[in-house]
Amino acid sequence: MTAKRGEHRSVVVILGEDDNDRKTIQILVAALRTDIPRGSLKPLRKPMSLVRNVPLQRLPSQSSKAAALLRAVDVNTPIRAVLMHEDADEVEPAHEKLITKIEDSHRSLRWPVLAVVPAWEMETWWFLFPDAVHAIRPTWRRPDQFAGRDVGKIRNAKEELKKAVTPPGARPSFQTYTEADSIAIAEKIVTLGQLTAPWFARSASWETFLDKVKQL
Repeated sequence: MTAKRGEHRSVVVILGEDDNDRKTIQILVAALRTDIPRGSLKPLRKPMSLVRNVPLQRLPSQSSKAAALLRAVDVNTPIRAVLMHEDADEVEPAHEKLITKIEDSHRSLRWPVLAVVPAWEMETWWFLFPDAVHAIRPTWRRPDQFAGRDVGKIRNAKEELKKAVTPPGARPSFQTYTEADSIAIAEKIVTLGQLTAPWFARSASWETFLDKVKQL
């Protein structure tokens, strides 16, 4: 027998730039909001909702396409809220402007839309947790050169993290950081109990992310 709509548990849809980002956000949100079952956090490959480089006149059309796809999900699985991830690709406080653009351009949606915007990239946040980064690959150096500093000012964070974990004299074949490692790093942060602990450094975009998760 087909279940009635009211019998379905509502979900938080996670949209992002790629599968690694969506899965990473799912892990972090599930740990921060234990009242929301992990199975109720639903990563979706589509719709892509990147707006950073979209002209203002095209935003309504893009929002309409996103709405149509999300309504299709909502028919069988009621949506509680939508998390939309996009990297700022600039240092802080660039994340603030992009958050506003994402959320304002999707206000016509019937569900709350909360933007997840790391400055520069999600790798910026991993500099807050050098123990977790080092723990997933003991051959890596501990990326601890930003102790007590504002990691939100790191440019090209992904490349900087690759360099930070690579030991001097490493062979060209050395397995350095890749985007897929974000999932394991997020899991390790949770396992080590560091997610809500005082952080190794500072990041305004990370603190904003925590505030957004509280709003779910």
